[in-house]
Amino acid sequence: MFNVWWFMKKRKVSYVGTTAQPLSVARNQLAAASAGNYALFGGGYDRSYKNTVDAYDDTLTKQTVTNMLSVARDHLAAASAGNYALFGGGYGDGGPKNTVDAYDDTLTKQTVTNMLSVARNQLAAASVGNYALFGGGYSGGSYKNTVDAYDDTLTKQTVTNMLSVARDHLAAASVGNYALFGGGYDGGYKNTVDAYIFT
Repeated sequence: MFNVWWFMKKRKVSYVGTTAQPLSVARNQLAAASAGNYALFGGGYDRSYKNTVDAYDDTLTKQTVTNMLSVARDHLAAASAGNYALFGGGYGDGGPKNTVDAYDDTLTKQTVTNMLSVARNQLAAASVGNYALFGGGYSGGSYKNTVDAYDDTLTKQTVTNMLSVARDHLAAASVGNYALFGGGYDGGYKNTVDAYIFT
């Protein structure tokens, strides 16, 4: 009889190397999220703000994305909601942005009618359940505690409880039914962790 425990125990993470094609544009301060069988990389900066989106499928083949981000920007955040990868916020010409761009699992850009409630950059994003949450950031000379949530129909949902501390340069991740936003900066370094639950 096949021993499933032994098979699972022997699996491990291994480095494959730089076998994927390079990004089409060299840049930093970009964001990434998944949609279906694709990993998408969007935005960034290299002496100018970028609206470039690169996608890789599960064979590490780079795919063509014909519709770029609607606004070139860096310091944006990205997360998945259902079969969508959402790119929100960031900083571009003219200052912080409230733009949200969404790509489905066929790499088609979809219309998002409700933008972030507050334009901001240096925010964080995480996925929980069928939601993508965007939290924190900076704009207009102040740190933000705003949290915006988008469901798997790209509808913006109301989040009544904001982050307990307004801050930028924070990080976010999911565990179980929780999305956690941790750390950050508000003139001083933070160890705060805020949790949102999907019920």
